[in-house]
Amino acid sequence: MRFFEVLRRDGPARLGRLVLDRNITTPCILSPEDYVSAGSVFRYRNLDEARDAMRSLAGSLPEGRLVILPHPSDVAQDIDMDIEGPRALVTDISSVQRDVQKDADVYVLRAAGTIAGARDLVDTLIGIRESIPPDSALYTPALATPSNLSLLVYLGVDIVDSVRVEMDGHYGRYHTRDGVFQRDEISEIPCRCEHCSSGETAAHNILKLEEELVWVRECIRSGTLRDYVERQVRCVPWMTAALRLADMQERYLERRTPTHRGSVMYANTSESLHRVEVRRFVSRVLTRYRPPESDVLLLLPCSARKPYSKSRSHRLFRSVMGGMRRFVHELILTSPLAIVPRELEDVYPAAHYDTPVTGVWDLEERAWVINSLKSYLEKHRYSRIVAHLEGELCEALRDGGIDAVYTGGGTGPEELERLREALEVACTDARPIWNLRLQEFRAKADYCFGAGAGDALIQGARVKGNRLFDSSGRSLASISNGRPALTLEGARRLLPLNVYNVCIGDFIPRGSVLAPGVVEADEQIRPGDEVIVVSDRFLGTGRARMSGWEMVASRRGVAVELREGAEV
Repeated sequence: MRFFEVLRRDGPARLGRLVLDRNITTPCILSPEDYVSAGSVFRYRNLDEARDAMRSLAGSLPEGRLVILPHPSDVAQDIDMDIEGPRALVTDISSVQRDVQKDADVYVLRAAGTIAGARDLVDTLIGIRESIPPDSALYTPALATPSNLSLLVYLGVDIVDSVRVEMDGHYGRYHTRDGVFQRDEISEIPCRCEHCSSGETAAHNILKLEEELVWVRECIRSGTLRDYVERQVRCVPWMTAALRLADMQERYLERRTPTHRGSVMYANTSESLHRVEVRRFVSRVLTRYRPPESDVLLLLPCSARKPYSKSRSHRLFRSVMGGMRRFVHELILTSPLAIVPRELEDVYPAAHYDTPVTGVWDLEERAWVINSLKSYLEKHRYSRIVAHLEGELCEALRDGGIDAVYTGGGTGPEELERLREALEVACTDARPIWNLRLQEFRAKADYCFGAGAGDALIQGARVKGNRLFDSSGRSLASISNGRPALTLEGARRLLPLNVYNVCIGDFIPRGSVLAPGVVEADEQIRPGDEVIVVSDRFLGTGRARMSGWEMVASRRGVAVELREGAEV
């Protein structure tokens, strides 16, 4: 039996369950009552004495405690402790590749409290998290504070303790969510807890750490931890630096970040431009998405309301377009997502973000939008471009050398008339776009499954409502929250592409596919993706609960929530 299981993911951060004498929800604060440590072998005169002591300890271990095995492991490797319960292993970057063979539920980062500086923190936590099994927990002793806890969890830490804040309390260091202060230098204590009124600084610090932990867990549940971390790292410069360094580890973050959330993505800081969700969206638009064949491209501004087409401004734009809409392909320019094709406006995160609107575009935003647009135009050619933009965004396009008819933007009668006139000229002798609804299904399928999936799905098909049917009237897919939800018939159309497949063993799953039953999975799969479950006996469709690489490497947990399945 395994004693740790991941239940929910929000990037590298996870909600999990550690089974001791009680079920502990992680991230958690581990107390001394939760574990028994065999300790260092160096406290004994020789290995024989250490071996005898460990055998004696193994025979008297209380049930339901986490057992921290003898360490360092390279010295204690021949000391056999017969442990059937939850096990923890003390390790570090230099020895983790060897230690991972010992099959521990928890890995304890040796000397975590001595980590100094942003780069050391990021390199150490990402390095060890990449090396240990995905279904094991990472414990960093003597490191957590109320201000840094969210960052630690975001980087992949599952278990912390209160050692650091408790010791700080004895030295008069007063911890809050906003940082640490010397208590005797605070004129007015901001906290009204009973510990502050009695002068018990250590107890106050522990309480603040516990409160922060509850909030971090809630952020994971709601899929908003990254938003919270972007605010929280402003406490001290080194944490802001750590987040920026972590964003440079794009592979580590992207492999663990869901492709869909129900929450709003707040893009309030410069770090938001480097979020996985932002970079992934633009990358898929540039590499997977294929627009409908059109001669005319219309560049439009974003709107506060999402999807854009539900906003007042975009309804006005469409009323001006009228019948010309079937000749025009629409592309919305925005920060931080850069370029959003109309067909993908309801895909996450295009329909789920909010950002401060000032009309001012900084140099980084300008470069991001212009470079993304230029990459798009290099791949997809239009003979005529109309840009209905205003202000600094319009200036940025002009300065960036985008050759277009600029109509000045705006939603007033004169501005809309200029847009109508420009479109009438641009649409003269232009090719009409074939079947806009089918184009939308194709675009979403390409975005979610890769280039070519859309053509395979819509071949000979027709759209009715939000569903796609083949020529015989069999349902192929529906659009749910901006994503295609495949039927078995739709899955059969995509099977030859061999993408987003989860191959299972010789059994018929019921309800969910657990990780031990997965034989092979597409490495592209991320939590939230639509997947096809296949074997010699079974075909099914559903949503991934973990990444493809994690399905193969894990020994516990739900890999796929099945929606439909049948024996074949």
